[in-house]
Amino acid sequence: MKIQGIGLLLASMTLLAGCAVGNKYDYDASRANLAYSGARRVTVAAWEQRKYVLSGDKKPDFVGLQRGNMGVPFDVVTGSKQPLAMEMTGSLILSLTGAGFTASPVTLTQKDTEGSAVYALLRNKPARAVLLRVDNWESDTFKNPTVYYDLTLNVYDGSGRKLAAKNTKGSQDLEGSFFNAPGKAKKAVPEAFRLKIEQLLNAPEIVAALK
Repeated sequence: MKIQGIGLLLASMTLLAGCAVGNKYDYDASRANLAYSGARRVTVAAWEQRKYVLSGDKKPDFVGLQRGNMGVPFDVVTGSKQPLAMEMTGSLILSLTGAGFTASPVTLTQKDTEGSAVYALLRNKPARAVLLRVDNWESDTFKNPTVYYDLTLNVYDGSGRKLAAKNTKGSQDLEGSFFNAPGKAKKAVPEAFRLKIEQLLNAPEIVAALK
């Protein structure tokens, strides 16, 4: 019985190690629930400013780490293999259009400044421009995921004047699973992002700027 128990434990550890490799999270389907509606035409972009991506240490599709049974980290990437900024833009578009706004995406580069980013957002003369600055977003999962975040949502009018800005920054421990940590994190981490976006979009200053 003891031998069988050891064998089962070793098999479980091997399975956990294998599950740590090749994980992907989907962010573009994360629709926030807005407590208001609007009809303005807006352009939207997420602006990649994570230092570990700008330096080339991590690729733009990097979203976090999944650790094996010995704690060895493996990179987690976006489900689409597109840059995280593109998936976050998709989430914002989904959230705003769901509230009645006419929202269209704008693609930025890592080398963009805030000025050039706003210029790109205003190229088609929208009523409002929404820029999500992503200074940090990554998760680290062994059993329980921890999310590290630094997100700033900016709203500009059609002339490029900043009407509002709201930041959320910190870390958050999420509920995990011993036997299926990757599967639990795959759902919990994007849901944590959805809630952060929901918090930002429903901030009073952002609501006033968009409406």
